[in-house]
Amino acid sequence: MTEEQQTLWMSFIREDKTYTKYYDEFVVLLGTGMRVSEFCGLTKGDLDFGNRRIRVDHQLVRERGGKYYVEKTKTECGCRFIPMTEEVYRSLKNILAHRKQLKTEMIVDSYSGFILLDKDDKPKVALHIENEMRWAMKKYKKLYPDKPLPHITPHVFRHTFCTNMASAGMDIKNLQYIMGHSDVGVTLNVYTHASYDRAAEQMSKIIDFKGIDAQEERRKSG
Repeated sequence: MTEEQQTLWMSFIREDKTYTKYYDEFVVLLGTGMRVSEFCGLTKGDLDFGNRRIRVDHQLVRERGGKYYVEKTKTECGCRFIPMTEEVYRSLKNILAHRKQLKTEMIVDSYSGFILLDKDDKPKVALHIENEMRWAMKKYKKLYPDKPLPHITPHVFRHTFCTNMASAGMDIKNLQYIMGHSDVGVTLNVYTHASYDRAAEQMSKIIDFKGIDAQEERRKSG
């Protein structure tokens, strides 16, 4: 997603009466690059507001039959701490403030206190958030047919975050750590694409400026 597309989408979610309740979830996903199942697996204990960081070391999954289980990150690279930006910090605080206080917390493989709950007070899983985005996109398309957006999914958010960080100049090794990529080649693919876009944009500006300068010189000499 481009910067303009991100602004269009997040503004729509924030201002829509039906989907504004998902705004904070989307802020966290777009502002951390977490895998959606990692986000769903977050418990209260994974949030360190004092140091403004999120511990990511597991994912929450639900089988077709409805059974929940926790899956550890597949590699050491998957275990990481992600810094909270100010916006992510506020959204996580909002999520906890609006989270229902349960008399009995559901326990999944010794984990409890999951921060995202569905309407049945059970932990949300990837499908919940995928559906939230799908339903919101359906409404967006009806309201704004003249402002098309790409198909939006949690993975698109993750890729967008990675691209944003690469475009902002974060070095490859640090970006690999934040993303939890075991293979630096995956990070490098995004980084290279972002670097190309950045270079192409700068090159275009240079060429445009030179063209303007040349036109100005011709005008003066004429």
